[in-house]
Amino acid sequence: MTVAANDRYFIDTTAGAQTVNLPASPQVGDQVRLIDLAGTFDTNNLTVGRNSLKIMGLTEDLVVSNENAAIGLVYTGATYGWKLIEN
Repeated sequence: MTVAANDRYFIDTTAGAQTVNLPASPQVGDQVRLIDLAGTFDTNNLTVGRNSLKIMGLTEDLVVSNENAAIGLVYTGATYGWKLIEN
């Protein structure tokens, strides 16, 4: 599933690990929030696919493995990509 900019998503990984992809063409300042609905990210991780853009300045996907995690990401531009604003 590809998430839309400036929206919140409740992700349920009770049945297994999931992957969500960040928007492919975000604008600087766009934000996304992802929330562990069932408290199962520690058992079944959430992978945040970078969709060819950087996350925290890195060219790798972000794996969220903390139970009850609620993260926020903001797009800062091509140099650093998506940055965590809440974790």
